[in-house]
Amino acid sequence: MNRDHLLLQNANLSVTVRPREGGRVSSLRSLQTNLEFLTQSQWKVRSKPPRMDASFRDGPCAGIEECLPTVGMSGKETQGGPAPDHGDFWQLVWEVDRASAFEARLHADGFSRTLRFTKQLALEDSSLRILYNVQNTGDEPQSFLYACHPLLSIEDGDRVVLPDEIRSLRLDYSCAGRLGERGDTVAWPHAGPNLELDVVRPSDVGTAEMFYTASPREGQCALYRSALRQALLLSFDTAKLPFLGIWLCYGGWPGGNGAQQYAVAFEPTNSPCNTLIEAQRQESAILLQPEATFEWEICFEVTRPGTSIQDLRDAIVSPKRTY
Repeated sequence: MNRDHLLLQNANLSVTVRPREGGRVSSLRSLQTNLEFLTQSQWKVRSKPPRMDASFRDGPCAGIEECLPTVGMSGKETQGGPAPDHGDFWQLVWEVDRASAFEARLHADGFSRTLRFTKQLALEDSSLRILYNVQNTGDEPQSFLYACHPLLSIEDGDRVVLPDEIRSLRLDYSCAGRLGERGDTVAWPHAGPNLELDVVRPSDVGTAEMFYTASPREGQCALYRSALRQALLLSFDTAKLPFLGIWLCYGGWPGGNGAQQYAVAFEPTNSPCNTLIEAQRQESAILLQPEATFEWEICFEVTRPGTSIQDLRDAIVSPKRTY
């Protein structure tokens, strides 16, 4: 068994998992079109011991990564103590419990809290299903915030598809204040004249925005790759992950003179907060008693080649509602 990378493959999908790089999924590729749906790392990945002061941007910063017990760094005033930028688990080497051509199970033990994080990946037709489990292995209650962090590869003109029920989003961050201040409500998808947020922009426009919304009832959203008319459809359990974060980055992060990120991310989460301490204050963090567990599932489905944008919208079945 190769513990540097695991390859899962069937007739439709090829998936690469890198246990030594935070257990991240580094590739999710359609074998029908050879289309890669995940961003590839722009930075040289170096193995380093996990640190409380580590910066997420110094890691691979690509593919499907896991944020737990926080997204943004959470300070010493946080119940249970501080938590590092984007959490513990992107920094850790994950143990491979088992692996085959179609499935794998991995786990890692956090260092900021007594949390064991396990995920089981399985290929089913054109889907990658990931079953997640968090267990408190300590003697004291522990709380956490979880957000899936799938950085999706994009091109100019691709489409971000949300259910029709979503008409507005709450702004959490906007580079240079382009769309307003944190907490502002932004209309979706038309945020203003010539501001169609559902259309991917070129990589050099220098924008980056983070939004939150209550999860759509059916727990679905999608990225439509226009050139090959193929999409990646995310499905998740809204009872466990009642909020959705949306990251639209077109060269506006991390700033400075180096390479800039070009990606879209859909981030199903249990809390519409960037940090664990915020989630604790808003009572949206998940609290686990000793030996207790919390489990959820996320599915990444690749649609058939030639899917139209209307076909995709029709597939996201969700009743309209007003926010």
